[in-house]
Amino acid sequence: MYLDTSVFVKLYTREPDSGECERLVAGHKIVSSELLYTELWSALLTKERAGALTPEARQRVWEIFEVHLLDDVVELIELNGHVVREAAEMIARVHPHVPLRTLDAIHLATFAGLDVGPLFTNDRRMIKAARLLAMPLAR
Repeated sequence: MYLDTSVFVKLYTREPDSGECERLVAGHKIVSSELLYTELWSALLTKERAGALTPEARQRVWEIFEVHLLDDVVELIELNGHVVREAAEMIARVHPHVPLRTLDAIHLATFAGLDVGPLFTNDRRMIKAARLLAMPLAR
């Protein structure tokens, strides 16, 4: 199952729908773009600044994520020129119906080149774009 950052944050920190996300992901191989590495770090720092995570909790979450990468619990797919070009094409294909952001398009383009099950995102724009692109969604 391909997860974007919005779902990963819910798996690694407690949010109201974390339990539902854990249930949907259970038993699936977890895959994402290597964009996740930076996006997750940014999200954790944002939660720390907002007071939702202590620096110690943020560090513990990051260490768990790093272990999951080393143990192949999470697989990050390398970013390359093909994915970037495909992302630009996807932005054009969903225009003007969905104002797809660059990093979201890169996630969708990464997912499009894989056979890993459905895409799991909570991002409304990504969901709309994925539907227009006939991509399978979790839920």
